[in-house]
Amino acid sequence: MFKRITLFVLAALAVAASTALADDAGKVKGPFWGTVHAVGTIDYKDASTKSWTWDRGRITALSSSSITLTRRDKVQVTFALTSATAVRNDGASYMVADLQLGLAATVISQDGNAVVIRRIRGEGAPSGADQSTFDGPAKGSVTGSIDAQYYDGSHQTYEYDHGRITKLGDGRMTVMRPDEKTVTFTYDETTLVRDKGRLESVDDLQAGEGAMFFSQGGALKLVRCISQAPATK
Repeated sequence: MFKRITLFVLAALAVAASTALADDAGKVKGPFWGTVHAVGTIDYKDASTKSWTWDRGRITALSSSSITLTRRDKVQVTFALTSATAVRNDGASYMVADLQLGLAATVISQDGNAVVIRRIRGEGAPSGADQSTFDGPAKGSVTGSIDAQYYDGSHQTYEYDHGRITKLGDGRMTVMRPDEKTVTFTYDETTLVRDKGRLESVDDLQAGEGAMFFSQGGALKLVRCISQAPATK
C-alpha cells in the first residue's frame, strides 16, 4: 500500500514535496531550481484529473481573506484564503496567523484559492510544531505533466509518475504505478535523488522504494523518495 505523501515543486507535485517545485535547497541545482510558477495536470487512481498551480515568492500582502506573493520574476499573485487552506512547514501544520510579511513561501492553488501554503522560509518562519501526517495534492496521484516557468521567463515541461521501483540497473529503472501500469526510465549520473531533503545517488535506490519521478522524454531527471524499500531478511 502506498504511503501517504504531500505534493514539492514541483515538485513538487510536487505538488512537494517539501519543494513545491522550487528546488533551491542545497548547493545542487535540480531541474526545478529557479521555478517561480508551475501548472500541473495530474491523473489520479480514481480516474479523476485535477489541475494544480504552484507559485513561489515573498509574502508582500496578507489578510484574513487573501495572501499575495511577489515572485522572483517581479510578478505579484494573489490567492484567496479559505477555511480549508492548509499551512505546512517542515512536516508540521500551522495556521495562517503564523505567517508574516517578508517570508518566502510556496502556494499551491486551484481556481485562485490557496489550498496549501508550504516551504516557508525566512526569519520568523513557523517552526517547533509536532510532526503530523497530511494528505496533500499528491495523494492518490498516478501520472501527469508539469509545465515549469523559471524566473528568467523560460519554460520546461516534465512528465510526472508516482509509484514503486520494481527494477533498476544498467541505466534503466522500472516503476509500478498505483494503477498497476509500469513505466521505464533511463537514468545516469545527472539524475538527482532526494530523500527527506538529503541528496543521494541513484545507486542508493532499491527495488521496493516508493517515490515521485520527474522525467523528460523518458530520461529521469529527479526522484523524490517517499517510502523505504522493505527490509530484506
